[in-house]
Amino acid sequence: GAAWAGATTLMIRGIPTSYTLEMLLEEWPVDGSYDFLYLPCRAGGKTNLGLAFVNFVSEERASGFRSLWHRSRLARFRSARCLIVCAAKVQGLEANVEELRGEAPGRL
Repeated sequence: GAAWAGATTLMIRGIPTSYTLEMLLEEWPVDGSYDFLYLPCRAGGKTNLGLAFVNFVSEERASGFRSLWHRSRLARFRSARCLIVCAAKVQGLEANVEELRGEAPGRL
């Protein structure tokens, strides 16, 4: 739909809260298709918030990821929850880096 026009940054909901960034990188290897992956964690960093943000290098790569992962499940922990992949509110690498700096100064 219209929300997808030009979208390169996706929000992925339904990630089991015990997943770590390293586990996500096993599922979504760094292959040049994306340049930003952010897994927000709760205070203390022991669990994530159940969502991640990924910025892809092109709209086509983002669309391909959505086709593959929307309503799919990650391999670990046998969660009953499916992933929900949608266009993120903030789009693009630079805008996401600025957003992250604004939310958590000193974390980058």
